[in-house]
Amino acid sequence: MSKKILKTLVIGWIFAAIVETINMGIGQGLWLGMILTVLLFYGLFIVCGYWYSTKSEEQPLRHFIIFGTIGLILEWIIFGMVPWGIGNPLVMILIQTGMFSHWATCTFGPRFLLDEEHDVGGLKKSFIIFYIIGMSAVFILGFLSSEKARWTIMILGNVIVYTILIIWYVKFIKAH
Repeated sequence: MSKKILKTLVIGWIFAAIVETINMGIGQGLWLGMILTVLLFYGLFIVCGYWYSTKSEEQPLRHFIIFGTIGLILEWIIFGMVPWGIGNPLVMILIQTGMFSHWATCTFGPRFLLDEEHDVGGLKKSFIIFYIIGMSAVFILGFLSSEKARWTIMILGNVIVYTILIIWYVKFIKAH
C-alpha cells in the first residue's frame, strides 16, 4: 500500500470520525458502532475516492460532485435524511448542502490537502485553520448547551462548517 493512500485514509478517517462522533457517539451513544463505521464503511468510501482521484487528476470538480452525490444518496436511502422530509425549505437546503459537503470532504478533502501543485495563496493552511476553529466551536457550544439541545446544536454547527468548506473547494477547483 502506498504512502499516499495511507495518508488519504488517515485524513478521510479524521473527517469522518469528527462528524460521526457527533452523529453516532454523542447523539446515539453508539461508540463501538461509530468506530466500526468510520474504519470499515468510510474506509471503503475513502479508498473508492482515492481510486477515482487517480483516474481523474485533471477533473477535481467531477470528483467533488460524484462523491458528494453518492454520500447524499446514502443519507437518503440508509438514514432517511431525504429533502422532502424536512419542512422548512431553507433548513432543508442547508442540511442537504452540509451533508453533500461532508461526504465529498471524506474523499475530496484528502485530495485537496495532499495536492502539492495547486495551493494558491495558502489555501490549505486557511482551510485547516477554519476547520479546526469551526469544529472546535461546534464541540464547545454543544457541550456548553443543555444535554437536550446538545445534539441539535452540534449537528447544525457541523452542517454550517461543512457548507462553508465549499468555498475552499471552489477555489481549489478553479486553480486546476
